[in-house]
Amino acid sequence: MSWNPPSAILPEEREVQMKNLDISRRQFVQVAGAAATTQFPLRGADVPTVEAVVQRVKLALGGQWVTDGVDGFKAGDPNTPVKAIATTAMATMDVLKQAARNGANLIFTHEPTFFGRQDGPAPPRPDGFPGLSADDPVYLAKKEFIDKNGLVVFRLHDNWLSHRSSDMTAGLAEELGWAKNRVRPDDGLYDIPVATAEETVAHIRQKLKLRGGLRAAGDRAAAVKRVLLLPGFTTAAVMLKRYREADLTITGEVREWENTFYAADVFTAGERRGLVTVGRVVSEDPGMRVCAGWLKTVVTEVPVRWIPAGDLYWRAV
Repeated sequence: MSWNPPSAILPEEREVQMKNLDISRRQFVQVAGAAATTQFPLRGADVPTVEAVVQRVKLALGGQWVTDGVDGFKAGDPNTPVKAIATTAMATMDVLKQAARNGANLIFTHEPTFFGRQDGPAPPRPDGFPGLSADDPVYLAKKEFIDKNGLVVFRLHDNWLSHRSSDMTAGLAEELGWAKNRVRPDDGLYDIPVATAEETVAHIRQKLKLRGGLRAAGDRAAAVKRVLLLPGFTTAAVMLKRYREADLTITGEVREWENTFYAADVFTAGERRGLVTVGRVVSEDPGMRVCAGWLKTVVTEVPVRWIPAGDLYWRAV
């Protein structure tokens, strides 16, 4: 069978494929390819283990480490010596392959690796939703790829946001070329050169290399001077509180029936504001680039690089 990359299929087509095709672990891994590990040269004589690096990260972040959240090891052996480190918003198969090809065997990911909040097979829930099956072929194949290539995946989400959430916003602003336009420290408001909402959306699409993941609602002809950057997921409560602070709110994802249609009704009522969603992972990618830069100051013995997960959607003709 042929495995279509995420950028070639729609989400609903992917669901049909997963339901109708019997994908074995062997097939999946064969198609994914056993990545060659081209090792980076080490900068120091003493190579830390993954566990030692994680402990160093915990100390460097400071404050109390959140232990009841989602952070932690998701795959691989913590005693593995670190060759190189990669950061990403999400450890997709493509990201894992790039990491392995370039000799990075420790991956810090912001979002799940195994398609669920707790990352891995889950027991049935009271509402009847079974969660990810322990024998799900894609889960098993992905884990096999990680193990075969000696990778270790650590999720860094709650504690990164707890101590350095402003870096996620700053990274997105820098990617958009607005880093110097912050209205006040540690906040998502930016004053940008005046343009129409349509022109601003085109700028966002170009800077973030977006294909089909961008959506916009509101007045496309409205003048945009102040924007609000909210990378990741924006709740209705946050949007209701802050939406009127800016001409254009830019976030990763929202609940459509709450946020998007609120923005639509605000526009219908006559307010010239807009809402743009670029995709949760895409909005967090630049922040994990900042994370890579920070990690270079914490772990100096090995190289650290950023691997963006990117926009997986393709744009309809």
